[in-house]
Amino acid sequence: MTTPNQCQFWDCKETIRRDHYLCLNHYTRYQAGGINKCPSCGKYKDAEYDVCLNCYRQTASTWATSRTQATERGNREFSADREADRFFVYVLLLNDGTYYPGQTREILERLHEHRNNQAPSTRGKEPKLQWFTTVSTRREAVDLEAYLQQLNSNPAGRREINRMVVDFKKLADELDYEPHRSASQNAVQELRMPYGGVTPPPSQRRGLFSRLRGRN
Repeated sequence: MTTPNQCQFWDCKETIRRDHYLCLNHYTRYQAGGINKCPSCGKYKDAEYDVCLNCYRQTASTWATSRTQATERGNREFSADREADRFFVYVLLLNDGTYYPGQTREILERLHEHRNNQAPSTRGKEPKLQWFTTVSTRREAVDLEAYLQQLNSNPAGRREINRMVVDFKKLADELDYEPHRSASQNAVQELRMPYGGVTPPPSQRRGLFSRLRGRN
């Protein structure tokens, strides 16, 4: 005699045999391709969604907390911010394969801190710059950092960051500076930033902020 077990669909409470993993209803849908596993928790979910509702709620809660913390941090006005005409939002790749989004007023100093283990959040993780852009205000920097942190909290969002990094590197290659070119040809050099980075075109930044506004 087999011992009863619970259906492994994320919100199903139906009791099933121990040698089964889904109830009859959910197994039929699984066979038809309407159900697959949630990449975050391993439970079964509707195939049309990236994650199950439980994991979505947890992500939303994390996003809300992150946004609140970022807002509180952004409300602190530094005297030097009044004189700054640009702020940097960046993404680092750590040695465990994860991303670290951040924002700063002084990109050179901040990257130096990361690389010399002076930033607790990336200490010992060999951070490498993968992407960055500039914005006009600290508020925009804080909002964009929070959006990137929210993307980084789930598999679908990390895939979007991957695409951003790939597009950024392609753009950097296209805007490569060569001393023998004419002054007009080297006008793109004005776009170059520290550590070989390049500010993405306005269209790319607008796309990021339009997605950010859509989540507010």
